[in-house]
Amino acid sequence: GEEPFSYGYGGTGKKSTNCKFENYGETFAENDVIACLVDFECGEEVEMSFMKNGKWLGVAYRVRKELLGGRALFPHVLVKNCAIEFNFGQREETYFSVPPGFTFIQHLPLADRVRGTLGPKSKAECEILMMVGLPAAGKTTWAVKHAAANPSKKYNILGTNAIMDK
Repeated sequence: GEEPFSYGYGGTGKKSTNCKFENYGETFAENDVIACLVDFECGEEVEMSFMKNGKWLGVAYRVRKELLGGRALFPHVLVKNCAIEFNFGQREETYFSVPPGFTFIQHLPLADRVRGTLGPKSKAECEILMMVGLPAAGKTTWAVKHAAANPSKKYNILGTNAIMDK
């Protein structure tokens, strides 16, 4: 929920997209089961909803399909200091029943899925660049241009500008 086209629901009971946080649903904590439901078949919009322990919390987001521009939506979970379990359909028993009209990602035909980018095959394929120099010498400018010229490397630029943008 901190980037454009990123849609989140956090344990504080807030939903977030593009760093904008709003009250939604209920707080959740250890041993709660959260389900994310995405409806691509409700007209010109994609609807995203969440469930907590089998209870539907209502529609969290409605995004016009044309605004998504063909972008795929990928599940993502951000946690710290805890262990979590997922069920994308690989488990025979579900934690709670799936609402009518929805199915697990794993049960969708392969033709309806979009493959995410593959990670590096080995550490040797990974690359870190560390810029050293005086302030205002052009390090970040160079790094931004270098990252744009090499999109397949998927550089993450860490620095004051990135922090301030957040």
